[in-house]
Amino acid sequence: MSFEEKPLGEKAIPRDDLVSEVDETQYAEILRRHGRLDLVPMPSDSPVDPLNWPSWKKNILLFIVSFHAAQGPLGAAIIIPAFQEFVEDLGVTLVEAPYSVSIEILFMGVSLLAWAPLSERIGRRPVYLISALLSAVFALGGAYTNSWGALITTRIFQSIFIAPALSIGASTVDELFFSYQRGQKMGIWVLFVTIGPIIGPLISGYLVQNKGWRSALFLLAAIHLGIFFAHFILGPETLFLDRTAPGQPYNQDEVAKRTDWRSFYTLRVFSTRKYQTSEFFRPVIMITRPVVLLPTLAYSITYTYTNVLMTIFVPQLFGAAFGLTPGQIGLQFIALLIGSLLGELVAGRGSDAFVNWRARRRVAARDQVSEADTNIEGQKESVVEPVWHPEDRLMLAPPGFIIAIVGFMIWGVQLQDSTGGKWNVTPDVGSAIALFGLQLITTVCVTYSIESYRSETSDVSVFISLVRQLYAFVAPFYLSIAYTNLGDIRASGLFSGIIGLAMFMTLACSIWGPYWRSLS
Repeated sequence: MSFEEKPLGEKAIPRDDLVSEVDETQYAEILRRHGRLDLVPMPSDSPVDPLNWPSWKKNILLFIVSFHAAQGPLGAAIIIPAFQEFVEDLGVTLVEAPYSVSIEILFMGVSLLAWAPLSERIGRRPVYLISALLSAVFALGGAYTNSWGALITTRIFQSIFIAPALSIGASTVDELFFSYQRGQKMGIWVLFVTIGPIIGPLISGYLVQNKGWRSALFLLAAIHLGIFFAHFILGPETLFLDRTAPGQPYNQDEVAKRTDWRSFYTLRVFSTRKYQTSEFFRPVIMITRPVVLLPTLAYSITYTYTNVLMTIFVPQLFGAAFGLTPGQIGLQFIALLIGSLLGELVAGRGSDAFVNWRARRRVAARDQVSEADTNIEGQKESVVEPVWHPEDRLMLAPPGFIIAIVGFMIWGVQLQDSTGGKWNVTPDVGSAIALFGLQLITTVCVTYSIESYRSETSDVSVFISLVRQLYAFVAPFYLSIAYTNLGDIRASGLFSGIIGLAMFMTLACSIWGPYWRSLS
């Protein structure tokens, strides 16, 4: 049996066990382009197939789309250091100020349902361009408002137009990369979604303190305009509907349309089918699929009680405990950022390495069974068990939940035990640990759900984002009450217990996931 070499020195899956059968005459070309043959999905021979693009081109677009996706939560959170200024300038209370974040979270989530059907007709690129440009316009408009109602209105429209990268971003990642890369690459996308609400207050803290709350929205508009030009210059279309089998003729007209310089400013229609109401609610069907619903709930619960809670309530809890200025409040988010970045270093590459290791073990086991169990003619019996099991990724989930709970409890205990007016770093240490665990959970749960239904990546992605946004929207309305009435320790213990229950949702998928998938 022959093996093919794999990038970065990893062991390859044996050639006899490829998921897609490829004629011998095509081995050389596929191996030349990709350095291996065990590719899922199998790319066509077309040079404009996104799977055949050079790595640098894929990674640049991955970064643009991921940074775009971060802008939804970043844009919602960038005004967090300005809550006190809202009280003084716009006449709202400190309890009402966080609603400017939660209302944006809500509309961002609901609008996700509209963008995927549109992108399936005109492509991903035009939707990204529309998103970045119009979100920049409404962010700029918000900077010139003089009333609470007007600010909320511009924030709603800004959230609607920034949402596409949260809706179709996972589809773009799926269209660019193979299965053996997906944990790492999807992890980068979800990492940016996670750190978006962390970066927002971090970059705006001292800006708001020195230049006022409007400066944060001016900055946001400039960032979104920069994303527009990044997509325009460096973001080609990834929607590809002409993937033929290797060795089969590909569409030369498709190549011409994508390589001509006019493709940068012309609008191409991929589908002319009429819109149907059911199409917009198609992602909601995922609620009937446990291997999507349970990991999504587990991720959303943990995301809300770590990332969202710590992000929104840092001004209130840290401000009350330590009497920090807006700039100093912004600095507290450095700990959250460090935890998320370190978590992704383990989650992405770690989950990919683990599922590849499990796949190699299955191949070795199949070889042993196949050689021992031959028929009378001496031919090997066919083996139908798949090499790749999505459930393998979930092995990293339980450690993530445990780490998140430990960090969350450290955060709550150290806040309650703090000396008034005297800052100490221990709550930040707890938040960094919690976000490390959250990133393990995020990458594993999102990638697992998408791998379970790859043909419906867009719907799965939208469902995950929708559930996360809706759960996060409701949370600020009761989190403040819980911490006020129960105190930091008891409230953190309550929500840590809910995170613990979420862990059992992923364990259920580890056990019954293959059976549940076979029913749909």
